[in-house]
Amino acid sequence: MERFWYFIAYTKFSPEFVRLYASCWFAYCTFALMIFLKYRRKLAIELKDYPAFLIIPWKLYLFVPALLFVTFAGSYTDDETWDVFSGGGMSVLTFLTAPWSIGVLYKVLRREKPFEYAIIATAFWLFSSSWFYDGYLFLRDGHYSHRWFSNLFLSPVIYLCAGFLWNLESKPPRGFSFSFLRPNWPTPPENKSFVSIWLISIPLVILAAYVLVGFVHWHF
Repeated sequence: MERFWYFIAYTKFSPEFVRLYASCWFAYCTFALMIFLKYRRKLAIELKDYPAFLIIPWKLYLFVPALLFVTFAGSYTDDETWDVFSGGGMSVLTFLTAPWSIGVLYKVLRREKPFEYAIIATAFWLFSSSWFYDGYLFLRDGHYSHRWFSNLFLSPVIYLCAGFLWNLESKPPRGFSFSFLRPNWPTPPENKSFVSIWLISIPLVILAAYVLVGFVHWHF
């Protein structure tokens, strides 16, 4: 595993390949934006309750400490790309989009949403967890970060965990479910309690935390 991670972290790519990769992801995001605009009226109706779905108290109680940590912890690592803007920006984008993106991909697989929604969702996923990071660092440093490939492997895992975590909801008497399994998702759940879901949330939090802190060197 250590050799594999060393390969991922230090793989070198030619400037030509990096330019091609950046062009492809920019084109993909543009294509997704065009689809988003095509469905904007339908999405506006479907997402009218999404803000209320996100600001359930227990979700904010988990998000705010995570936001503060990811925003400011980078200065205590050897990762020169992890600064306030990259950490905070990716955190906010993940919170805003991951619950919807993961839920939509499930709905597309179930053929409850059109396939075009999957293009929007994957663009949100990859932009929030990787391409925002790439683009910001290119603007900051004037060149493409050498850490882009390792980040492409790691950050989408955190995004996936966040998408599942913030779709958890309690089911009586002591069960849990995922909100995107409901036909009326993403309306807020009737039961907004965290009591029945705190235990199942732990593996998701631990996995996301491990990916976040386990692949950098820390100094205090």
